Amino acid sequence: MMGRFINMLIMPFRAAGRLFKRSFKDARSAGRTAANAGGAVVASAAGSDLLEEEYREEPPSGIESALFTQLPRPRLTERAASELSLEQAADYANNAKSFYSYGFPIFARGDFFYEEVEQDYLNAALGFDRDSIDRRFLEVTTLFRKTLNDNTRRMLLYWPALLFALFFGAAFLLARAGVPAPAVSMAKPLHGAAMWFSIAAASAIMTVFLIYSWPYKVVQQRNLLNLDNYITSKFARINNNFQVAKRRALNVERDKRMGQREELKDEAGSWTLAYHWFAMRLFLCELVLRNKFYQMRRNTTLYWVGGLALTLVGFAALALMMAMEGASLTLLGVMGAAAFSYLAVMAVLLRGATGMMFRVVESNEWSRFHTVDIAATIRDHVGEDKLQIVTFRDRNRFE
Repeated sequence: MMGRFINMLIMPFRAAGRLFKRSFKDARSAGRTAANAGGAVVASAAGSDLLEEEYREEPPSGIESALFTQLPRPRLTERAASELSLEQAADYANNAKSFYSYGFPIFARGDFFYEEVEQDYLNAALGFDRDSIDRRFLEVTTLFRKTLNDNTRRMLLYWPALLFALFFGAAFLLARAGVPAPAVSMAKPLHGAAMWFSIAAASAIMTVFLIYSWPYKVVQQRNLLNLDNYITSKFARINNNFQVAKRRALNVERDKRMGQREELKDEAGSWTLAYHWFAMRLFLCELVLRNKFYQMRRNTTLYWVGGLALTLVGFAALALMMAMEGASLTLLGVMGAAAFSYLAVMAVLLRGATGMMFRVVESNEWSRFHTVDIAATIRDHVGEDKLQIVTFRDRNRFE
């Protein structure tokens, strides 16, 4: 029933959005060719302009995007397993050497939030300064984190206080002007000012509920679904590359002879370090996501508390204005009851913003670090090599 009621409320807005998008569809189609033609110029001029180089979809439009920022799905730049060559494995091996030789800072600076200190380490470990393949991942996750935080700040910090000021301020002006309140059938007559404040509280609650359910919820879930899809694809490709590098490392000696000892040594080392690095990349990318999601969760709580505090400030300002106008204690009490009912509903409704967003992220579908089982891979690799050495040594003895 609640879902059907919400759909009825937002139906006019969705219809208007469809008409708006249909009206400008031809204009966007005409301008798309020119935009694509100029994309390379903009990208070369902007350098690391993520919206030109990383995204392949046109920017979303509609009523949802007018109130909150919506990002399309990022373009995947991770190499497929079928494209993995020995030269690329050697490049990955060099990245692994850089990571394993990185001097982890024991005495981190203390003048910033800890997640920023951790992010510096993750940037260095994943080769952000070296323009590695994971630089795009770091930039994309940062962009999504900022966008999700910006949307949440608007919804939780600004909208509740803004709507309180709008509706309760209007109720105060109407009551002061002596405008008669609308009659309510089958009920005792209410004081005009009390009725206006009751209407203001109900209207503000319904408006916040509508904005929270749509478009905020829709935009946030679309953003996280696009991010989830990108992470799923990237982690799957890293896992596939790990499996290919592992097989090549295990079987590298099959097409080599004694005269190719140096080539065998270099190739085996490259493939082995490559699959080590693929596994470590999964681990470090998970830490990046953990860092971003932690910031979103913490900031959502801060915005929620800040929005309630701003609304309380607006309530105090309105109560002071009414007292200066000579309002009675009864009227102040009625206004306070309406205001605190609005605050109570906002506190309950908006508290679950983070959980609502994260429920769409299917992290159990990701090829995560613990699923590649690098411990078993190392054990099998070293064990198989040692077994082959002993087998050939004993065979040569008997011969």
